[in-house]
Amino acid sequence: MTGEHEFTSEEEFRGEAEEALVDGDRTFDSKEISVVRAALANRDFRTMWLSSLGSTVGTWMQNVILAAFVYTVTKSAWLVSLVGFCNLVPQLLFATFGGIIADTFDRKKLIFWLSLEQMIFSLAIAWIVRTTDFSRPALLFAVFAVGTGAALQGPVFLAVTPSLVPKEHLAGAISLNSVSMNVSRVIGPAIGAVLYVWIGASWVFVLNAATYVIIMVGVTYVKVPKFERKQGESKLDRLVGGFRYVRQDPVVFRAICTVLLFSLFCMPFVVLFPAMASVDWHVSTKSTLYGLLYATFGLGAVVGALSVGTFLSGHKIETVLRWAFVFFGASLATYITIDIAALAFPVGFLLGFFYFVVVTSLSTIFQSRLDHSIRGRVSAVWMMCFGGTVPVAGLIAGWIVSHSTVNTVVYFGAAFALFLAWFADLRPPEERKGLRETLSR
Repeated sequence: MTGEHEFTSEEEFRGEAEEALVDGDRTFDSKEISVVRAALANRDFRTMWLSSLGSTVGTWMQNVILAAFVYTVTKSAWLVSLVGFCNLVPQLLFATFGGIIADTFDRKKLIFWLSLEQMIFSLAIAWIVRTTDFSRPALLFAVFAVGTGAALQGPVFLAVTPSLVPKEHLAGAISLNSVSMNVSRVIGPAIGAVLYVWIGASWVFVLNAATYVIIMVGVTYVKVPKFERKQGESKLDRLVGGFRYVRQDPVVFRAICTVLLFSLFCMPFVVLFPAMASVDWHVSTKSTLYGLLYATFGLGAVVGALSVGTFLSGHKIETVLRWAFVFFGASLATYITIDIAALAFPVGFLLGFFYFVVVTSLSTIFQSRLDHSIRGRVSAVWMMCFGGTVPVAGLIAGWIVSHSTVNTVVYFGAAFALFLAWFADLRPPEERKGLRETLSR
């Protein structure tokens, strides 16, 4: 991010906060430590943040264990991909609509009722998988329903947060949202794996359902100021304006193309993780070791996200991005090559590290090119290309695996990362032009 984090409108904040929640890519610097503490000092924000953290831990717990359970029972990477698709594709389909209802209806009530909807269908998942002879269509429908609730609720949370802290504390609120996302990726799978072994998958999903009660209770005690609906430009016009801006700015356009290609061709390994653990490392997906493997990857992601704003901050970020692609590709190829579970831990940590160095660097370059007046609209394009394409990529990868092997998909993703190291030249046009002129002399 560039400069001091000052926001003059809710639209500007939501544009920046969207990326923090979706990618977990905000990092701390020394100037933000005090505003982070100040943000937590606000009772209403603290209540919502802690409630959201508890629920997000439950969500990651359910997502990871559900994939592990389905693969354990069916040994079908294709069905695992279908589950991931149904869970995440609502982000592509309904996130924009979530922004519309956030600016139309009472936000407190929306958070309450959407949390209740997700709780009900999480309980439905628990009921469906209580036996190994479960209904595939019923499970996919319930997962899609939970994903839809999450996709609609996300923009509502983004709309509520600015009203819970003073303007001078917003930067700290954004950073805390990033921490919540990253920490939950580590804690959720680790807790879920232990509970999966002890009490079974069905009860893990019941516990996740219970975490929605935390949000429902929390939002009841939070004072959300009433808002006046804005007149004029429609949401559709804003989204079209975002695409237009992307096309006009060459750096933003290439950044969007890069994140789209990265999600489509390099990220399917996340969906195929249960198959990798079972086939390559001989780790049972119903074991504590499996959860620790996933948590190690998440821990690497946390360190990677923090590194861009700390010890890597003295390096040119465009160069950091391109080298991160190289090391990500090397780590991914090594990850699928090793056949010893013990080695999967350090390599998985490195993979998570370079994965989030890529995402954070790419996001920082992207955000630095945006004007506050357009930030929200262009960030919507980023969300669609990054979060929305992962389920599509996972679905395609699952089909390919059913006709070949997991290694085929993962090795291709590793090789494609090396292509992106060349493609992701995100230097400003004037800098690239100056270099070409120097070399031609």
